[in-house]
Amino acid sequence: MKNFPDCHLPQDNYAQPYAELRGAQVLVTGGRGTLGSATAKAFVSLGAKVWCVDHSPVTEPDTDHLVHRQADVTQRASLEAIQKEIEQGPGLNVLVNAHGIQIRTDFAGCDEETWMKLTDVNLNGVYRTCQVFGAPMRERGGSIVNIASVNGVVVSGKGTPYGIQKAAVSFMTKVIAVEWAPTVRVNAIAPTTVPSNMTADLFATTEYMKKKLPTIPLQRAGSVEDIAHAIVFLASSASGLITGHTLMMDGGISLI
Repeated sequence: MKNFPDCHLPQDNYAQPYAELRGAQVLVTGGRGTLGSATAKAFVSLGAKVWCVDHSPVTEPDTDHLVHRQADVTQRASLEAIQKEIEQGPGLNVLVNAHGIQIRTDFAGCDEETWMKLTDVNLNGVYRTCQVFGAPMRERGGSIVNIASVNGVVVSGKGTPYGIQKAAVSFMTKVIAVEWAPTVRVNAIAPTTVPSNMTADLFATTEYMKKKLPTIPLQRAGSVEDIAHAIVFLASSASGLITGHTLMMDGGISLI
């Protein structure tokens, strides 16, 4: 990937932005989760080297294009240890914050322990990773993509604490985009419900989608491939004039 400012400027070769990702250094948090794995696969398919960072134990060997590391987004020291390793090479070009947890509760019923646990991963975890991995991009240029949620825009009864934190992630995205411009672009994606380990309980019954589909104008749930394609777009120079934006990928839920 070219250094800033070239990496932000699309050309009239419309395949070039994705070709430029060949050789890019990409770090994906939650990299062994459902969305993280799909995102890593997408970047690897374009020739990037991907650092998969996840709290789960490493069970797969490293390859030329895929490096697995274990870390906890609630523990800054574990992230800093990986950053020190990355600094021995050319440094990161792209950071994707795909980590997250969900504990379903409304606001009134959310006890303090649950609130703090959700906040420390979903919000504070993005704060830490942006500072540890994103800040060093400011000298050479780069792109950050955060995962927000449609629940950060519309209120969901049993996803309210999660939605509050994701709304904060969207605003944090705006703040960092302004502070770190022009060298680093920072954007977010706000998906609707996507089948994943986090939502397995919802999709376990057919009743969920029977109730959910009528609320979605496009009449379908999202997929991890939907989200991964958008992440690659926001990471590449194809979106070179976009920063501080939260891309709604909700099938139209937030419109009604």
